[in-house]
Amino acid sequence: MQDNPLERVAGPLVRLVALLGGYAILAVAVFVSLEVVLRRTVGVSLQGADEFGGYALAGAAAFGFAYTLMLRGHTRIELVLERLPRRLADLFDVIAMLAIAGMAVFLFWRGWAVMAESIEFRSLSGTPMRTPLWMPQAVWVAGLGLFALYAVLAAGHAVWLAATGHPGLRRWYGAKSLEEEIEEEKQSLIDRGAEPGDLSGRPEDRT
Repeated sequence: MQDNPLERVAGPLVRLVALLGGYAILAVAVFVSLEVVLRRTVGVSLQGADEFGGYALAGAAAFGFAYTLMLRGHTRIELVLERLPRRLADLFDVIAMLAIAGMAVFLFWRGWAVMAESIEFRSLSGTPMRTPLWMPQAVWVAGLGLFALYAVLAAGHAVWLAATGHPGLRRWYGAKSLEEEIEEEKQSLIDRGAEPGDLSGRPEDRT
């Protein structure tokens, strides 16, 4: 099966930043856990655990948007799409991609405006840390920018595929079918060490 050329080019960067976002969340979890333990045992508080946790969550979520889009992980209702003629279903897939691209660009635009306002007014967080807000907002806006860029490229690619009648449109930008989701879950279990025979669900296959 042919791979999505957009995913082949942009995939390494999108996966990398999503992975970094995951590590940031993990680091925050360790930081907050340490904060709780120190408070309970020696009465010492690590300043900024909740504040930096919020910044990390916002940044990780923003960088995860593009990765989720690349995996077709955003919520789509395929109950009706599976019963439509192919050309009509393709049209709805293109509309969905254009809508996602429009929303991504809007989020980036508004995020940039918020960061620019923080820089202009030298806004600080209302906490003892007094963090310049443009710093965490810059990470957040960078994630939104990556999402907007990938969404626009994906939407343009989807339009081109629809115009040329390429079969990759549904495979790369359509809603996942139930069969695809089942196969992905099976592959995930196999990657984690499960035996293929254990996933059949039939007792005779496990003997």
